[in-house]
Amino acid sequence: MLSLRSRNGWYGGAIISLLLAGLLIAVGCGGGASSTTGGGGGGGGGTGTTAAQIKMGDAPADRVLVFEVTVGPIKLTPTTGAAVTVLSTTKRLELTHLSGTNEPLALLKVPQGSYASATLTVASPEVVFINNLGQIVKLQPAFNQPVTVNFSPAFTVGASAPVVNIDLNVTNSLTFDGQGNVTGVNISASSFNLTASTVAAQGEQEFENGELEDITGTVSSVTGTTFVLALGTTGTTLTFATDANTQFNDGATLATMANTVVTVEGVTRTDGSLYAKEVEGVEDIGGAEVEGLISQVTGAPATQLTFTADDGSGSGMDDTKTGSTFTADVTGAGYKVGKGNIDTSGIGGLPSPPNFPFDASTVHAGQRIEIESHNSISGDSLLAEKVTLQQQSLSGTVSGLSGTAPTTFTLTVAADSAFATFSGSTTATIYWQPGTDLHNLPHTLTNGDAVRVRGLLFFTGSKFNMIARRITP
Repeated sequence: MLSLRSRNGWYGGAIISLLLAGLLIAVGCGGGASSTTGGGGGGGGGTGTTAAQIKMGDAPADRVLVFEVTVGPIKLTPTTGAAVTVLSTTKRLELTHLSGTNEPLALLKVPQGSYASATLTVASPEVVFINNLGQIVKLQPAFNQPVTVNFSPAFTVGASAPVVNIDLNVTNSLTFDGQGNVTGVNISASSFNLTASTVAAQGEQEFENGELEDITGTVSSVTGTTFVLALGTTGTTLTFATDANTQFNDGATLATMANTVVTVEGVTRTDGSLYAKEVEGVEDIGGAEVEGLISQVTGAPATQLTFTADDGSGSGMDDTKTGSTFTADVTGAGYKVGKGNIDTSGIGGLPSPPNFPFDASTVHAGQRIEIESHNSISGDSLLAEKVTLQQQSLSGTVSGLSGTAPTTFTLTVAADSAFATFSGSTTATIYWQPGTDLHNLPHTLTNGDAVRVRGLLFFTGSKFNMIARRITP
């Protein structure tokens, strides 16, 4: 899986992935233009092709709500010979909602051999951010540029499936004025960091080595025990296999889910194919879902939610809606929690008052949610059937930590961050679970560390609690 992920210290990371047989390459938000590789097998000028997955993501600054770009074509240049095009088309991608996770981009075949560099074209960025006055601003600077990133040492595609993570550092990708407002986009080779690993055993997979968590899209076709999923606003199509162990929930069945919106929890098999562990029904034919960060809650209990859209699927939802402000009528809506693969041991089911409630009385600005509607998206208003709490990332400083998981600590975020601006709070209590993924931490988690935490954020009525899915530098 080739994944493009952007991870920037204090900030979140998102990922785009391109599945090429046997190669897993991930791109996200990272910290600089370094490159390390490992695993792979095989040598330069090899024969045959290998399935590979390409992922891309982004770790935007704390005040950035939406960072959308067009990516493609993508080429790999071997140590000898001509460049190989692994993605010939372009994809329109929103990156902030993937902070700390990833999402596949395409399924391809890549010739076996050694590769010295990757070249990808990035164009037509759209940035939605909160300015120094607390206003939501949209910026669409002119930008269209191919970027070449070197592998050091050369990256090898053999018969097995390696995983390459290409991290995009947002600090090196956006320009800011003295007051922290975004003024432009400047993506170059220094924006990226490349790492590599191999596809892990299915029970041990994480975002970088094969796991597919909370993948939402529209089912375009079903054939036997497999189905094709068109993802969100990108239209990327992925084929998932199922078997007797696949769990189908909330009305989803192979016999009835064609043209419906579903969410998949899946893994990558050693041959690069995808397997669905769980399929959850989201909306029927003609319905849609829109996701984003809540900026305002009207009513107590809530009757309306205002949010900035960062993703969505279904009828009427496309990339032109990304970055727009929506108002959802939630008067008659139900509430649920999108658990994903979060460890809830010792907590029980979710929601779980008093520490982890989620309903019309506790939904709060600063939370990331998904609005499900029976109706097609038209205009900027929605009639909500269901409100689902979604994972999000917070970046800040650790304090009050004693011991290791299971334990809690306080995360203090920047006072001008989107979360603090919308929620009115600069702190959240983090629940560090036994199953929380500690990724790339340079040392044992310590008070004073600057970290990014991805998880589910709850409001108790007086404070915020987050169950951590992953903690990164």
